[in-house]
Amino acid sequence: MSLCALLGTAAWACSGPPHDGSGGGGAPSVDPVDTSGSAGSGGASSDDSAASASGATTGAGGSGGAPSPGQGGGGAAGGGSAGELRAFPGAEGFGRDATGARGGDVYHVTNLNDSGPGSLRDAISQPNRTVVFDVGGVIKIDARLVFKNNQTIAGQTAPGGGITVYGNGTSFSGASSTIVRYVRFRMGKIGDSGKDTVTMANGHDVIWDHCSLSWGRDGNFDLNRESGAELHNLTLQDSIVAQGLQTHSTGGIVNTSATSIIRSLYIDNNSRNPKARGTLQFVNNVVYNWVVSGYILGDTSGRSDGAMIGNTLITGPETNGGTLDSPTPEYHLYAADNWYDSNEDGVLNGRLLGQGDFGSVTWETAPSVEYPDVPAMSAEEAFDHVMKHAGASLWRDPVDDFLMEELASLGAEGATISDEASLGLPDVVGNIPGGSAPPDTDQDGMPDAWEGSAGLDPDDPEDRNGDRNGDGYTNLEEYINSLAR
Repeated sequence: MSLCALLGTAAWACSGPPHDGSGGGGAPSVDPVDTSGSAGSGGASSDDSAASASGATTGAGGSGGAPSPGQGGGGAAGGGSAGELRAFPGAEGFGRDATGARGGDVYHVTNLNDSGPGSLRDAISQPNRTVVFDVGGVIKIDARLVFKNNQTIAGQTAPGGGITVYGNGTSFSGASSTIVRYVRFRMGKIGDSGKDTVTMANGHDVIWDHCSLSWGRDGNFDLNRESGAELHNLTLQDSIVAQGLQTHSTGGIVNTSATSIIRSLYIDNNSRNPKARGTLQFVNNVVYNWVVSGYILGDTSGRSDGAMIGNTLITGPETNGGTLDSPTPEYHLYAADNWYDSNEDGVLNGRLLGQGDFGSVTWETAPSVEYPDVPAMSAEEAFDHVMKHAGASLWRDPVDDFLMEELASLGAEGATISDEASLGLPDVVGNIPGGSAPPDTDQDGMPDAWEGSAGLDPDDPEDRNGDRNGDGYTNLEEYINSLAR
């Protein structure tokens, strides 16, 4: 479905010339959480040298080569280049090769308790586990969840309305080679002050796919490398980063040496949507209704590298600060096909951002470092995709429904919050139906009916780690991957 049909209104591609809004989103500003940065991006520019990159990728380049056109995907069975098996089909970006618990144990979450046998906390207490869910609903946690190495959190296996984790946030520090799919992480005022919904300070090769991250009391999604540590090869894709709680409401800082954020939505965060430092590939995302700062371009000394392809930034009722904020010459940026809609008229009719809109960054005409190949949709197609698929979207919960309604208003609706209870939803997070898991006699994570159809033995738990079709994915991976879409 086209964006025009989705919204019932004209998009920029079907409504004539793009709207000539103010590129800087208001007066120059600095990140209000870290006031040591430089000035914001300032006013508009008619320089449209950032031409459309629909169908391009942000890969290749490196030392100045041109971006490779439309070659992402393909190759090995996992969808990568020759010899590369991705975390799952469709995994992209720097974190695409996370192995998760491939070949390891399986653990069934059988209840919604905070701790004890059958709980999610017990499930993630050991590495090398694929976690499947026999229950759906809300897991309310008092202490933070700490994930381990080589785990696969298969939220798509949860029956009913899936899984929402509500409470004191999560840490992935040190949780290398981990895969998380289709889980809602919602922190809230019941969590500790100054903590993040999802945080990671060291480690590598982690991918979050179709997750919903909200209500952080510091950041919603903070990847902030600690001194002397490595933090790299991370991906957030097809996800929602929303409603960081005031008075410190942020999408989060991304300070790593290799992160990709792809086809995701930042919405109703005061600032840091995200704050980009280090190396960040930002492709086909939507940023909506920030307050004082949208995408922060470094705001620090020391070199950073960025690639921004096919993104849309849309102001909302509370927006009064910079859009492309706090640029510095140390930020080396390659950008193409990014759009800005500031008139808040309920119609997606923004204008193309040009080089001048990015202020004092060092402008690159080709990627300044080597990024993974990510086939880029046009910004219009990406908006349509985010509307339909971002977040834990196998079953969208009332919180994400609320956010998507705000986004669909295109400027008319949207607000930051200081208390998640202000949304007025039942049980704060909304009603999440439980459902029933299909029978799994040998408890290998694959239901009996699926094993039968695949020629496997429902009484042999060891066949989960076989590879019946020789594509590199285990039989258990084949099953859990078949549930995602």
